[in-house]
Amino acid sequence: MYDFAHGQSDSIEGITHSICTLEFEVHRPLYDWCIRELEIFAPQQIEFARLNITYTVMSKRKLLELVKNNYVSGWDDPRMPTISGLRRRGYTPESIRNFADIVGVAKRENVIDVGLLEFCIREDLNKRANRVMGVINPLSLLSPVSLKEWLKK
Repeated sequence: MYDFAHGQSDSIEGITHSICTLEFEVHRPLYDWCIRELEIFAPQQIEFARLNITYTVMSKRKLLELVKNNYVSGWDDPRMPTISGLRRRGYTPESIRNFADIVGVAKRENVIDVGLLEFCIREDLNKRANRVMGVINPLSLLSPVSLKEWLKK
């Protein structure tokens, strides 16, 4: 039923490009056949590999379980690998876009090191963040004259 409804739903909604993960690649012939036989608007279905990041849970099913069981405060919890979670963690839109540009779209499964995502935010913040320094517990410094007097004691 999914294969029968998927193409019709995309056509009715005016979807021009149906973007799916690789597990739907084997479904494309049926998707295309249903659309062709019904003579309806034909979206282009494109498959790509999932984005996998080291040490990061990316499965929607597993992330939903974290939200439903209140292990996290919601989809925008800073610990979540969602766009809103990354934004709450301080990732800028530009750093997320840069990460996506570097990773690109692939047809084969691979795992991206989380360090690349962290590099992208550091690179962006290095350009835009003001650096300041503060001394929490300042020490009084002696002038060279008073230092000589202090050393004599």
